[in-house]
Amino acid sequence: QSIKLAMSRQLAQRCARGMCGRFTGRAFSTGPESFIISTTETVPGYKIVQTFGMVAGSTVRTRNIGTDVFAGFRSALGGELTAYTQLLSESREEATERIQSSAEEMGANAVVAARFSSANVAQHASEILIYGTAVKIVKE
Repeated sequence: QSIKLAMSRQLAQRCARGMCGRFTGRAFSTGPESFIISTTETVPGYKIVQTFGMVAGSTVRTRNIGTDVFAGFRSALGGELTAYTQLLSESREEATERIQSSAEEMGANAVVAARFSSANVAQHASEILIYGTAVKIVKE
């Protein structure tokens, strides 16, 4: 059974279309043996049996000049900068895949207390980071 509490309306819509990668908000599960990432410290219906420690996944992306020029015009007129929205969405998915891979290497099947962070690391380059605690969980 899937546990889906959407981080945002856009992400929920993408997930409904099967385009969200592995993270769908507060917690996700796509089957009985799925990896779970939760923003809460526990996962309803599961018991933490082992804690492995902090784990993180990140990606640094740059924008291209064409996107920047278009965004400049768009910001003057108002409205969503869809190219940036798409870039950030893809970056979150990539960072999420990386945290899952790191946690699985430790022997975990879940990450709890997950948080996203972003920062500008250079002109026109941004980092998206997801971090949390890698754990092993079992159904209660």
